[in-house]
Amino acid sequence: MNAFHTILNEWAKSVAPVTLLLLSATVSAETPRISVLEFSQDAAKVTALEKGIASMNANSSANPDSAEYRTSFAYWANTHGYFGKGKNATDLQEYIAYRMPSCLETLDKETCNEYYAHMANTPVPNDGFTENVWGTCQHGNLNFLPWHRMYLHFFERTLRKQSGDADLSLPYWNYYDEKSKDGKGLAIPFLVRQSASDPLYDRWRTPGLNDNATSISVQTASSKQAFEFNDFTNFSKTLQNQPHGVMHCAVGTGCTTPDMGFVPIAGLDPVFYMHHANIDRLWQCWLDRKANGQKQDLAWAKKNLSMPDAWYETRYIFADENGNKVEVAIADLFDEKKFPRRYTTDLRCEQPVLKQEAHLVAAAGESPLKSHALLTHPNKVVLRGKPVAVNLQPAAANLKASSLSQTLQKTAGIYLILEDVTIDGAPAVTYDIYIANKQQSDKRIYVATFNLFGAHDHDQSTGERLIFNVTEDVAKLGLTGPDSVSVTFEPTTLSSRPVPQVRSTSGISVGTIRLENTAIRP
Repeated sequence: MNAFHTILNEWAKSVAPVTLLLLSATVSAETPRISVLEFSQDAAKVTALEKGIASMNANSSANPDSAEYRTSFAYWANTHGYFGKGKNATDLQEYIAYRMPSCLETLDKETCNEYYAHMANTPVPNDGFTENVWGTCQHGNLNFLPWHRMYLHFFERTLRKQSGDADLSLPYWNYYDEKSKDGKGLAIPFLVRQSASDPLYDRWRTPGLNDNATSISVQTASSKQAFEFNDFTNFSKTLQNQPHGVMHCAVGTGCTTPDMGFVPIAGLDPVFYMHHANIDRLWQCWLDRKANGQKQDLAWAKKNLSMPDAWYETRYIFADENGNKVEVAIADLFDEKKFPRRYTTDLRCEQPVLKQEAHLVAAAGESPLKSHALLTHPNKVVLRGKPVAVNLQPAAANLKASSLSQTLQKTAGIYLILEDVTIDGAPAVTYDIYIANKQQSDKRIYVATFNLFGAHDHDQSTGERLIFNVTEDVAKLGLTGPDSVSVTFEPTTLSSRPVPQVRSTSGISVGTIRLENTAIRP
């Protein structure tokens, strides 16, 4: 730490904890974040990380109104979400009543009770500002990526100070780095599952993940669909769903169990921070591709992200590494003096070809769908634990194209659009989505997986529209015409765990399915 920061920290300790410390958001260049696998090969880094987490855990027992408590692991987990009666709290009993039925379809009653028993209400400290800090995570909107970048920034600074290592940086979980025992699936990092006594271990993960007896499905980790979009809005929405939300569910038993499976307490699992560091890295990779060497300052962002000025002015409050109040705006993220670059430039973003599909697809060629404006399945599709295949047909002459953004209309692409997607009850399984050649059953391509992270009974009032770019996919299916394409939904636990028998009253509904070619829109 240089002299300036030493002076700044001493000054910060001398002021009231509710003082606004805008200067504390200004930092020097930091050690780049590296993958968990690479990080694990450096014993000194691992020791520092474990020491930092252990120290933050110890601070969880401090006086809730103290600055020390605001540097605790509990405080930072609650910043993301928490159970209780505070301003941004989630009602614990209501949440259990909603989630428990899906757990009981997936696991035995004793295991479900054990998993749920460790969840508890937490009173909000009466320190003058934490009520505006806890439970402020942004999901389901375009503030998701900026808020979590701020969150990781201040969590990392707190972790670094608690570790005593000024060069410590959070590692990111590149999902493809570590494989399951049979080599067919993905494993949670060995770093966070090697010992139950280690501060990085969390026992409340999908049964079998910690001993590598259960693997995560390879396609679950895919961010391919997100990178199909060159506009921030669709990239952000798609990345938030997958791999972000879907990987939360993969570690949280299909989002039927805590910790990672539940928004209010996901931050209790140390792998949560490595997971979000990877999501943040994927965002940075997307920005790098879009910038193509240009400086990513505020002027560039305003010109290229198509977001209103008010978005950049949105401000959030956090606690810094000294437990003091700090407020930052989204605009600050595009100031490298305040938020230095954290990753090396790698425009590949680790997107391997899904091996299980290599033998399913034909050679890419011209698609007959280029000459057909709109294919639909206009009837509601109800998913209740069984595979469902629906055939698409030419739309009625009076059916108009969807109101896609001008950005997408300019891409001349083919888009699979699922409209009015709703969560019915609390599903115990989710569904993989495939686009297929109905005349040749061996030809189908994985598109995406429905995300159940954050699903709640209050979120079911309005349906969601999901958009997927399948331009390259339909060219590989060997289609003979518009009447040869179908969409298949297959139930999945996101892991090697078997799909359970599910209640007929719980699942996912899709209002309509459309396949649109923006090159020939009316």
